[in-house]
Amino acid sequence: MGKTISCLLLWIVVSPVTCLANVVFQIMGDRKITSMGLGVCTTGVYCLYILAELLILRRDFKPEMLLQIVASFFFGILVSCATGAFSFLPEPDTYLMRMVYLLCSIPLVAFGVMCYLAPQILPTPGEGMSLAISKKTGLTVGASKTIFDCCCVAVSALVSLLYFHRLVGVREGTVICALTIGFVMKQFVKVCQQPLMRFVERETKLQQAMGDMSYLLDRTGRPKLMISVSWEFGSGGYEIARELAKRLGISFYGNDELIPMEAAESGLSESFIHTHEHNMSGPLVHDFLSSPYTTTMELTPLETLFAAQTRIIRRIAASDESALIVGRCSDYILYEDPNSFRLFIHAPTDYRIARKAEEDGITPARSEAELKSTDASRANFYAHFTGREWGNTKYYNLAVDTKTFGFEGSLNLIEDAVREWAKAREIDLAG
Repeated sequence: MGKTISCLLLWIVVSPVTCLANVVFQIMGDRKITSMGLGVCTTGVYCLYILAELLILRRDFKPEMLLQIVASFFFGILVSCATGAFSFLPEPDTYLMRMVYLLCSIPLVAFGVMCYLAPQILPTPGEGMSLAISKKTGLTVGASKTIFDCCCVAVSALVSLLYFHRLVGVREGTVICALTIGFVMKQFVKVCQQPLMRFVERETKLQQAMGDMSYLLDRTGRPKLMISVSWEFGSGGYEIARELAKRLGISFYGNDELIPMEAAESGLSESFIHTHEHNMSGPLVHDFLSSPYTTTMELTPLETLFAAQTRIIRRIAASDESALIVGRCSDYILYEDPNSFRLFIHAPTDYRIARKAEEDGITPARSEAELKSTDASRANFYAHFTGREWGNTKYYNLAVDTKTFGFEGSLNLIEDAVREWAKAREIDLAG
């Protein structure tokens, strides 16, 4: 029993995608085949992944996917260089030292992979396998990557047990790497991706999915009004927005109108969109849950949703109709549009708690919890996709406190302000 526990406490710092290469390297070392270094083993295993892609995709395998062979040799060379560069380090003979090596290696690996993947120049075999599984099974790339990682670990463990009759080259450190490298890499991406993309003159995958701003180039003959409304939960903003659109005689785009459009545009289900529209957990939790997508070229479900919302809102702005759009970061999406009027509706917390409790027939305590959760989710979603602080009045043309003015007073104030603003731009409105 003690021997088994001691074996389980051995840490080997490799990721799931490379753990098979490490096991093969350990076998070559045991057989005294010194010409097969870790870099050569990595290249060989990566080429096996490409062969597996070919078998999975068959006719769907594109010739450009063979570029992954270049990536395989590139990674193998880097591994060989790194092995030589760090050869001066002492062997980690104790559990503590292996833990130190593990903790030091995770950010180094994450940064290196980010530098390669962020510019989106060449696909990697690991990424290619995730995409191949996704294409054949219909699963998301995130789920497909999880399946592929688990298969890599399982095959590596099986090969190790068959040859060594014990686990060598794949330990619990591999699992920790699988859980943390994507998360750490995501933190590097936040800081470094934009400069890297500018350096290689490319857009990020989210920017590509959002489309361009070409609709702003031609405003001739289309004097129109675009109103974006953001509001604090319980302030009455949604009801005011709907009534404002009626008074102004312009199109109203709320959940009932936009969710079916977003589902058709994104391929996501309406139930998913209804649950996650402007709803995101805390930044660290979201980064951890979405980390499987970090090492792929595919958007996370929330990124897919935001990109679809952006394209829809820009198409509405490019049409000849004046419209009011509620939420969906529309104030940010239309910020550069000269015909965009940005409105924020708010109220003191105690007023909103009491209002929602009475309106929904719930206790003040439950109303307060719902209010805090909803506002936090909206703020997280907004900050994640815009880099701005949700509710910061400097980004809006008008901010109105509904407790101070009441529903009717707020509505009248907003209508007057919008009409004056539109009149200055020679935009004709109803009424």
